[in-house]
Amino acid sequence: MIKNLLFIQGIYDTIDLFITAFADAFRCLGCVCHVIDIRDKENAMLKLKRLLEDVGIDGVVTFNNIGYDLSFAEGKNIWEEKQIPYFNILMDHPFHYANPLKHAPETSVVFCTDRNHVAFLKRFYPDLKQVDFMPHAGMEADISEYASAGTCHLCLQGNAYHPLMEERSIDVLYAGGLSKYVAEGLIPDLGEITEFDAFTATREILSDLIRHPYKTTESALEEYLLSIGKQYEEKELNHWITELRFIDSYAVSFYREEAVRCLVESGIKVTVFGGGWDRCDWTENPNFIYGGKILAPQVLELMNHSKIVLNTMTWYKNGIHDRIINGMLAKSLVITDESEYLNENFGKSGEKLEMFSLLKMQELPEMTADLLQNSQRMTEIAEKGYQYAKKHHTWKQRAEYIYKQYL
Repeated sequence: MIKNLLFIQGIYDTIDLFITAFADAFRCLGCVCHVIDIRDKENAMLKLKRLLEDVGIDGVVTFNNIGYDLSFAEGKNIWEEKQIPYFNILMDHPFHYANPLKHAPETSVVFCTDRNHVAFLKRFYPDLKQVDFMPHAGMEADISEYASAGTCHLCLQGNAYHPLMEERSIDVLYAGGLSKYVAEGLIPDLGEITEFDAFTATREILSDLIRHPYKTTESALEEYLLSIGKQYEEKELNHWITELRFIDSYAVSFYREEAVRCLVESGIKVTVFGGGWDRCDWTENPNFIYGGKILAPQVLELMNHSKIVLNTMTWYKNGIHDRIINGMLAKSLVITDESEYLNENFGKSGEKLEMFSLLKMQELPEMTADLLQNSQRMTEIAEKGYQYAKKHHTWKQRAEYIYKQYL
């Protein structure tokens, strides 16, 4: 029986790109895929109504809770009313989505890209009936043809063109902003918190994460609260984890900045895209090349012109980031900090990618410099990484998983 799937886009350019690749993957499985764009909510709702009336929908696929509360009548959730599975893929930590998760449709299947996030949801959101782990996937850009600004040609079938390692003009690429500047908007009025000294708590928890970067933010926060005699029930503990989640962004930014800075100061040229970097006090260094903010399709293009794609996790301790897979699918050599998931699934460092420990950041410049001096070695690792990512970590594999397990 042919399945009719609905995809919801229109909030983030990154997610719109995911949907392009994901919908194509489901079409290859024989599904009929419809897309609504909620930037124009009125037309999107009209299209949705026609689809429900004329063809029916067997599942809605969305990211980061987009469209979770859509309704035609006040108080009646469409997905619950029609009993349509709501496949919700969270690309960030669940503590960023407390309200949507509390009011998630009862038909929800929530996917997390880190196994620790699965455990978090099962602990703090027991009303969610189905929670599953699904690692990030990547996309492959084909740069054999010119694409207009802000777009790219995705390689949806066959093989794309990738420049040889020695033809690539960027030595090291880092694509991602410093999230601490975005997190400034997440900081509550710490002076209004009377349960404990929130200023001291913030300093101590952040310091703990920087000293022990293998910890999750929620575990460090809970440990701190217990250390000062605060033992909360799950609901209240989740409240404080959500209130203080900005600490996570500061820990991420600390190591992200450290990774780039130590390379730049060791004489390695690093090209960086993303917000916030121009506010660092060391960016006058001639080895730091800043390109500002760009759209997700442009990042995929740039990876094809980069010898090395550098990644630091968004505090994923048991998962993977799409920057890793995208880099591999661009036939770049990926250098990333470790996670439990990477260690289990990607073999030892130097096979399909290179890994370093955040606790041994001082080893990163020498590792990077040695690789840049050995084009053949970089090519060998990049090719193995490409083949592995192509086989295991594209949206095609993720579509097959959802289809087999849930459709």
